Amino acid sequence: MPRTAQQNQRLKEERRSALLKAARELFARRGLAATKMTDLATAAGISYGLVYHYFPDKEAVFLTLVEEAVQGGIQLLTDARSAPGSPWEQLHAVCSRMLEEARENSSFLLILVQAQACENLPTEGEQSLARHTARFLQLLVELIEDGQRAGQVVDVPAGELARTFLATVEGLALTRLIKPRSNLPFPSADTVLRLFEA
Repeated sequence: MPRTAQQNQRLKEERRSALLKAARELFARRGLAATKMTDLATAAGISYGLVYHYFPDKEAVFLTLVEEAVQGGIQLLTDARSAPGSPWEQLHAVCSRMLEEARENSSFLLILVQAQACENLPTEGEQSLARHTARFLQLLVELIEDGQRAGQVVDVPAGELARTFLATVEGLALTRLIKPRSNLPFPSADTVLRLFEA
């Protein structure tokens, strides 16, 4: 019996999701230049030709993952800002969630690190990354400034604190790739935010 249109659509979505999940792990570890379309197909468990039904090239896959990662960060900050609580509690929630991602599933953060370090990122990817990163940093700076006005965050330029915060979380995500250090305890949000507390 042939599949229904709904079954075909669900299968297509499942394959695309499997491809993006496999690609996220590969790109996070290897970067764009060292990953091939055949690697993506093999990791996703689909045929090489089928990959092209979803994406025209590996750059399109990578850019989709970069967009997902940045949008996820922006959504995290937006959700935290609309949640009840003081600026410090909101910053703590953002830090906790980002550290959880860095500890449990660092691929989202590592995709961003790879994109920032990539020398052959397509122009549209560079522009999108720059635009979305600027938005993320703007939201983070605003949160830090609110914390400073409330006397909860140290009085240091908010832009410096935002960059320090982001570099710390991204650096912790990178340590997940370094095998000899994997047995060290992963810091908590309280430990990271000690640098920021007034």
